[in-house]
Amino acid sequence: MADWVLAICTAIGAVVYLYSDSKLPQLQVGDPMGPQVFPALIGIGLLGSALLLMVETWRKHRPAGADPRPDPDQGHKESRAHRLILVGMVLWTALYYLAFEPLGYLLSTLVYMFVLLACFNRGRWWVNAACAVGFTLAAYAVFTRFLQVALPQGVFGA
Repeated sequence: MADWVLAICTAIGAVVYLYSDSKLPQLQVGDPMGPQVFPALIGIGLLGSALLLMVETWRKHRPAGADPRPDPDQGHKESRAHRLILVGMVLWTALYYLAFEPLGYLLSTLVYMFVLLACFNRGRWWVNAACAVGFTLAAYAVFTRFLQVALPQGVFGA
């Protein structure tokens, strides 16, 4: 059930995101495609991810006929654990969004990525730190150097 909730929430978020992107002002100078192209690609990717998760969840939960009586206690425990993980990730992501402007892209993304990696890749602190730093710096370079996006500076601002 948690996979369905995640897929539906992602699809709703993608639709809201795409709607918001469509409301961005059209620029008459500069790139003829305007500022909507990159956010639209992200929204389409989110929507595609939600649809793929729905298909995967539907396939996974189709009746296979192999074991007509699964262990009800095991399913309940897994379902509760999945719900807690989902709620935790939603809250952590909301905190990330709230911290994005005041702390800036670099610090907020670094902490966000490191904590997520630490939760899902337990005990591998150096690998998690290297991945969080590498992703954050690579994404920062792509956004600021190649896409010319002004990211929030936060605590590192002048």
